[in-house]
Amino acid sequence: MVVRRVVYRLLFPLAVLLPVWVLIGRGILLDGIGWTFLVYLIACPALFVALLVVGGLIVWRPGVREATAVSTWDAVVLIAVWACLVAIGFVAHPALVALSVVLVLGAFWFALWELLTEGRRRVRAVMDDIDATTRGARASVPQQRPVDIGEVIVVTSEDVTDRPPRGDTAR
Repeated sequence: MVVRRVVYRLLFPLAVLLPVWVLIGRGILLDGIGWTFLVYLIACPALFVALLVVGGLIVWRPGVREATAVSTWDAVVLIAVWACLVAIGFVAHPALVALSVVLVLGAFWFALWELLTEGRRRVRAVMDDIDATTRGARASVPQQRPVDIGEVIVVTSEDVTDRPPRGDTAR
């Protein structure tokens, strides 16, 4: 649970830091200034947007917001993506770049699939509750027996005794 909460807290800071790390580590330190730096200058903002979208899809799920922790599979996928991006800053290998692209795309589709699955589950629960309510029983709310509270005294702001109305004066 601790790892899942840490991953939840690191979603958006690492969406900023990892593209900057890739730009500095690969674009400036390893490859130097040139055409490859221009490629990284274009790819890193796209990576930033992709990580923001994945983080947004994950945080958009009500279950994640309530628990303030990502799911176990979210944590596994995100840690794999983050480890691959950190490795790209150190190692210049095309297979690692291809793996990171596949992992980021996989993380996007996985986050979208989990969002739709949780949304479908919540809509189904609401529809079951509505269906049970129309049949006379509530599905998600436990039935309570009526409680006898004893005698009730009702106080009104007008006098309700048998006096004649104020406009009629009998002489």
